[in-house]
Amino acid sequence: MKRHSIPAFSLSRQIEQHKTALLGALEQVLDKQAFVGGAFVQAFEQQLAAYLGSEFVIGCNSGTDALWMALHALRVPKNGIVLTTPFSFIASSSEIATFGAHPVFIDIEQDTFNISPQLLAAWLEKNAYCEGKTAIHKATGFPIVGIIPVDLFGQCADYRILQEIAETWNLWIIEDTAQAIGATFGEKKAGTLGTIGAFSFYPTKNLGAFGDAGACVTNDPILAERLLQVRQHGRKATGYDYEAFGINSRLDAMQAVVLSQRLPLLEGFNDRRRAIAQIYSSMLDGILGLQLPREIAGHHVFHQYTVLVDDSKGVSLRNELEKYLAGIGIQARIFYPQSLQQISFLNTNAMLATACPVATKVAASCLSLPMWPEMTDEEVLAVCDAVRQFFVQPAAAQQVELS
Repeated sequence: MKRHSIPAFSLSRQIEQHKTALLGALEQVLDKQAFVGGAFVQAFEQQLAAYLGSEFVIGCNSGTDALWMALHALRVPKNGIVLTTPFSFIASSSEIATFGAHPVFIDIEQDTFNISPQLLAAWLEKNAYCEGKTAIHKATGFPIVGIIPVDLFGQCADYRILQEIAETWNLWIIEDTAQAIGATFGEKKAGTLGTIGAFSFYPTKNLGAFGDAGACVTNDPILAERLLQVRQHGRKATGYDYEAFGINSRLDAMQAVVLSQRLPLLEGFNDRRRAIAQIYSSMLDGILGLQLPREIAGHHVFHQYTVLVDDSKGVSLRNELEKYLAGIGIQARIFYPQSLQQISFLNTNAMLATACPVATKVAASCLSLPMWPEMTDEEVLAVCDAVRQFFVQPAAAQQVELS
């Protein structure tokens, strides 16, 4: 099999193509010496709000901080229960635990990799009752306060059903849309489908900065005020007028101008991701033992193109395929190798433990193929050829020459 050099992700071509504009924007920050907060950050926040159709955007240091700030703004109580997905980056659940609250894991849909609204509704019906406007967990007496869905790999969770559940049980929704900026569900953009949306602009994201960066999005002015306050040491403005507990999670101007330059390019980047996904799907369709991602809930922006890899008996071949691809110079990645309910410190109360067999199975067999907007069609087809070759001759594939 021909050797290649295809990384799972690369920014080199994109940076080279847009370097002049990016350097010009960064020079503006150097000339103004306005490095933290200020006009450049405000301009990006307004630009993103207009793109999303939201009232308030509050920039912060990272997607993890965005989740923490959202939980803080919503006053998550100690021993409060937040329902969330077991198949995600750890921040969607670990930040719940930092408040002394409890993440309760609801299994996922195998087709979308997102939290199952049906299983979530069934868990509430079985385990909760309403006392006034508060949902209470029957066994522990703890309040159930909210839901954190994750728009995984670029596809929104099913917010039509999730919003109905939230209204029935008086729960808020923090939409973790770190991987799905530009995706839509119905007429709304990802990040505007819950009470607060939490964004990450880590460099590998569909809209990435050149370092850590994030944002919270909301239409609620009270929540926006709390978010503004908590991100800068508990004060609403500069100076020393502290009104509440806060942290230092400001978006710096260097990252803001990079994001301002790249946001107008986002739709084009996402269109290219979708075109790459279409090639993958057309070329890999019909391979026995390979489950391809499906666009089910809204407009998918393919932050990752993640497949499930099994043999005819359902035994995972994921590791073998990853090694085979690496042996011919194609890098694939595993997101995520462990479902979160399997992590001991996230199981904060034994009475709240849940079984998540779908997430466990997916974690054992998922593999993300190379996905970045500047990939050429030839590179995408080379990946497809390699995957097909592995399934045609899996035994031979495992013995590929590495020299």
